[in-house]
Amino acid sequence: MSLDIRIRHSTKQDLQDMVILMDQLGYPTTYAEMQERYKHIEADANYTTLVAEIRGRVVGLIGLQTSYLYEKNGRHCRIMVLVIHEHYRGRGIGRQLLQAAEHWAAEHQVDSISLNSSNSAEREAAHAFYKEMGYTAGSTGFSKRSQQLQHI
Repeated sequence: MSLDIRIRHSTKQDLQDMVILMDQLGYPTTYAEMQERYKHIEADANYTTLVAEIRGRVVGLIGLQTSYLYEKNGRHCRIMVLVIHEHYRGRGIGRQLLQAAEHWAAEHQVDSISLNSSNSAEREAAHAFYKEMGYTAGSTGFSKRSQQLQHI
């Protein structure tokens, strides 16, 4: 069965569906939390959120952040999140969102694009997908929570 998928920029009306998607990605999120996050993301010109919509419901999203790099000239785009609703995975929606993000990046004179993905076993299919889409595995990411930061 062919799906009528519409890729578009997100709006505040998409927040409830975005909460569901974040939960499915493994980041339990309340509506109030998503509302607070989106308020900042929407107001920041360095962020762009594209969604995949089917019959009025958001079934996928890709969040992008652009910045300048220290190690080389040019603008960079980082894919902050890419998730497809569990009932719609394997139907090409991720491919369409990733291609739309790459098209958006090219239109905005972005020189490179990257993403981080967990090394957990659940993400192996995602890793294979990224490789199929032409992405190469690179560095290992590290993080620290704010409670652990050194305060002067």
